[in-house]
Amino acid sequence: MRLSVATSRGSALAAAVQRVMSRHGITDPYHLRDRIAADHALREEVLDEATIRETHFFRDSEQFELLRHTVLPDLCQRRAGAPVRIWSAGCASGEEPCSLAILCAEDGHPVRISASDISMKALAEAVEAEYGEWSLRETGEYLKRRYFLQCGDRYRLRTDVARSVRFTRVNLGFDRLPAPDRGLAGFDLILCRNVLVYLDAADLMRVAEELFTCLTEGGWLLTAPTDPPLWRYASFQTATTGAGLVYRKPMHVAREAGCEARYSKEASR
Repeated sequence: MRLSVATSRGSALAAAVQRVMSRHGITDPYHLRDRIAADHALREEVLDEATIRETHFFRDSEQFELLRHTVLPDLCQRRAGAPVRIWSAGCASGEEPCSLAILCAEDGHPVRISASDISMKALAEAVEAEYGEWSLRETGEYLKRRYFLQCGDRYRLRTDVARSVRFTRVNLGFDRLPAPDRGLAGFDLILCRNVLVYLDAADLMRVAEELFTCLTEGGWLLTAPTDPPLWRYASFQTATTGAGLVYRKPMHVAREAGCEARYSKEASR
């Protein structure tokens, strides 16, 4: 097991490890290390404890407005009817990619969504596609009635919408990308929000270049306002919008000048 952790997150990681040690009566960190090497369940417990999975549907509404009114129309026009390929990197229990699936279903956009996380527990919850009221706190009643089946105090996402999302495990701090054999390449849009803040400096440089390479020409990347900037690590075009900083992979040089003018106009909306 390998976790990439920024220096600023060191104390939080130490506290998470200490909680696991206390639960299992382990007093020696070297003993924990040896146990982790042999015990898959304990390894997953440490990963789950060390990663914060606070999320909900349509988190950061300004970014979803940008997606709906600028990014997705641009991509659908360029894809000319072919499905838009989206990757939610760091999807936790699935609220982000399922929000994208709802958004695309609502507007009639053909889409193929990949979603990944480091935590197997989180991915298992995501596959179930069943959520409580807290996860839906920014989801209006119309969307709740249209896309969820209420079962007691739980809400199950409509099966046809849930099936548009494919979940897989990825450790951005360790796995090498792109990975075409796993379907992790050639994306039109990547959301990597509230993940990059956890990476140390060396892995952040590598991951920025890998995300750039995973995008198609003209593809978009959205990160969270709290994530570190990526423009210094890869050749992204950047723009400041009402939803924060956004990134694009430049179009081919022969087309770049004409597309840049349209992009600047759209991103400023």
